[in-house]
Amino acid sequence: MKTGFRLHALAGLVFVAVLLPAGTAVAYERAPLLEQVASHFAHRPAEVHCPSMPEWNNDPIWGSDPHPQRAWGYTDMVHDFIVMQPLLCAGAIAITDTKLPSWQRATGALVLVHEAYHVRLWKSRWSEAKVECQAIRHFEEGAELLGASVQIANDLLPYALAAHARMVRLYPSYRQPRCRLPLWAVPMTP
Repeated sequence: MKTGFRLHALAGLVFVAVLLPAGTAVAYERAPLLEQVASHFAHRPAEVHCPSMPEWNNDPIWGSDPHPQRAWGYTDMVHDFIVMQPLLCAGAIAITDTKLPSWQRATGALVLVHEAYHVRLWKSRWSEAKVECQAIRHFEEGAELLGASVQIANDLLPYALAAHARMVRLYPSYRQPRCRLPLWAVPMTP
């Protein structure tokens, strides 16, 4: 009797498992370097997802946004993982690759640092303005941790400042009035 009950129970579990909808398959790429840099700013392990463009467009959070160009990345604040727009993931990963546009590499690094501050357990993690201020202030450090030399980080800074300026102009909730922006060092000697 016990054996028959176990077989029926096992068959029932298999039947239920087959009928249950499959969980969302996550095929996101994970880049160890991006996770290492994000973890540095988060002060704890940080998971970074780099989706393909179709995955990004079908993302349940941003795929339905009427203005998808607005989304550069996001942090799932419940599960503490970062998802970055595919071009920006590629830019951050290849920050020293001059074949990629400077805006892509700079914005990728800026977004990575920004999202890492959302993962960080600090009182301001929910404040876009405070997180963005920290991201732009630590942009050069982030770029260097991604492999950029001091010179490349400085060369990319104007692009990061432009991305930051665009963001705070279009989305005032990202603006911290007293944020001290880094200064670009003119790359010339007297």
